[in-house]
Amino acid sequence: MPLTEEQWTILAGDLQRSLTNVAPEWTDTNTHDPGITVLQVLCYLITDLQYRGGVLDDRAREFARILSERARSLAQPPTSDANDDCGQGLQRVNYFVGSVLGVDDFNAEQLYLIARLRRRNRFLHGSGVVSGLGVTVEDAPDGSRVTIAPGLAFDPMGNEICVESSVEIALPVEGSDILVVLRYAERPCRMAPALAGTFVDLSDDLSRSHPTRIVETFCAELSDVLDGESVPIAKLRQAHTRWHVDPHFQAGRSR
Repeated sequence: MPLTEEQWTILAGDLQRSLTNVAPEWTDTNTHDPGITVLQVLCYLITDLQYRGGVLDDRAREFARILSERARSLAQPPTSDANDDCGQGLQRVNYFVGSVLGVDDFNAEQLYLIARLRRRNRFLHGSGVVSGLGVTVEDAPDGSRVTIAPGLAFDPMGNEICVESSVEIALPVEGSDILVVLRYAERPCRMAPALAGTFVDLSDDLSRSHPTRIVETFCAELSDVLDGESVPIAKLRQAHTRWHVDPHFQAGRSR
């Protein structure tokens, strides 16, 4: 007998969960996705075959065998061959008519542009201050603080650190020599819910909110040591309980 609507829904959900095990990169579960269409066709054919039962002729049985083999090949991850070995070098997406684009493709496009920019910054400009970023120390009744003026710097990885407005950092009451450093950072923002498919469990990760934007920002810190990821812009010394900028410290300058 044919499947009921409830049984069809359960079957489609089982197929979808099985597909995520063999193809975890597939995240689009909306009805317009080709994968959903394939699942719906398979469910229809399975229902039809079940209805026909043992009355299939040889031609229909051969068609069912071919269909099952093709469905199995679609579910299995592709085997790597010589064409899959891209070798060294930056990779960008090759668009062509009829291609199916997903999140991985758009991420690859962004990573390509970001990697090119960072490589150019490292080899052409180097690491250090490009402009601005002057550092001053101010004493106040509520404690001393250091002020960083707006400016631009490149970190050792080639990331751009743009300070658009002055930044203040509170200074400790006592301490030894200390560095004022900038560190590149990213902050997600503009959260939005992901559109879940018809058969996706609402408790699944796809139903949660995800950031739609990434803000390229920075962190201004006081550090005792210099690491390979931050940009030192000043050195502070304390004399007679007062902090001052070391005039002999040479902040790294970008070429």
